[in-house]
Amino acid sequence: MALYSITEIKHTIMQANTFTLTLEEAYMLTPSVKHFVFKPEPSFDYTPGQFITIHIPKGDKTLRRSYSLASPPRKDGCIEFAAGFVAGGPSTELLFGLEVGDVIASTTGPFGRLLLKNEAEEPKRYILVATSTGITPYLSMLPSLSQRMKANPELEIVLLQGVQKQEDLLYHDVFLQFAKEHPNVTYRAQLSRADESSLKDCEHTGYVQTAYPELNLNPDEDMVYLCGNPGMVDDSFTQLKDQGFGIQRIVREKYISR
Repeated sequence: MALYSITEIKHTIMQANTFTLTLEEAYMLTPSVKHFVFKPEPSFDYTPGQFITIHIPKGDKTLRRSYSLASPPRKDGCIEFAAGFVAGGPSTELLFGLEVGDVIASTTGPFGRLLLKNEAEEPKRYILVATSTGITPYLSMLPSLSQRMKANPELEIVLLQGVQKQEDLLYHDVFLQFAKEHPNVTYRAQLSRADESSLKDCEHTGYVQTAYPELNLNPDEDMVYLCGNPGMVDDSFTQLKDQGFGIQRIVREKYISR
C-alpha cells in the first residue's frame, strides 16, 4: 500500500529541502509492507514525526506521495520509511521496483506537525494512536520519549497500533521491547480480524477506537496523536471532542492509499 499523507495543520513549503534519494537497503516487514533505507543528497535535518514527499513523473504530470520518517535522525544521514503495496499504484511501481543503488531524482521535505510538544507544554500522558504505516512516526519518536520519561518519571505513554491480523503488525517486537524497558509505557495491538483464541501478550480484538474506554481518557491531562486511516482519524477525533478534548489536545495526520 502506497501512502499519501495529508497533514491537517498547514506547513510552509518554502522551508522545504529538495534532494535525491539513493536506496541503501530494503526488506519486507509484512507480506504487504516494505521498509526502505535511503541516503539523501544533500542530507537534511528533521524532527521525529515529520514526513518527506517523493515526486513521481507520470506522463505530463508529477505525482506526489508522502511518507513519514521511521527513524530518528541518523549519524550517517540516512532516512528510513515504510510503504505498503497497492497493485497498480504509481508509488508502488517506483519503490517496490528499486534495487540497491537506484536513485529517486526528486524529493522534498521535511514537512508535518505531528511532533511532540515542547517540554514546557508536556501533558501527563501521550496517547499515540495509529493504523498500518501510520505507526512509523511514533517509531522515530521512541528515543525522544525515552529521554522525556527519564527527565519526568511521572510521564506516561500509550502506544496503540491497529491492523487486521498479527501478520500485519509493524515493528511489533520493537514496541514490545520499548514497553518492557519502560514501566510507564503501555503498548496495545488492536486486531480487527484476529481470532480471539490466537491473541498473545499486548494483543486485543477490535479497532483502536474500541480501546479508548479502557484508557480512562482525560482531556485535561492527555495529549492524543492520531495517524493513519482517515476513517479512524475522523471517528477518533469526533469521539475525543465528545469527551471534552479541545483541538489543541489532538494532533492528526491522515494516510490515504494510492
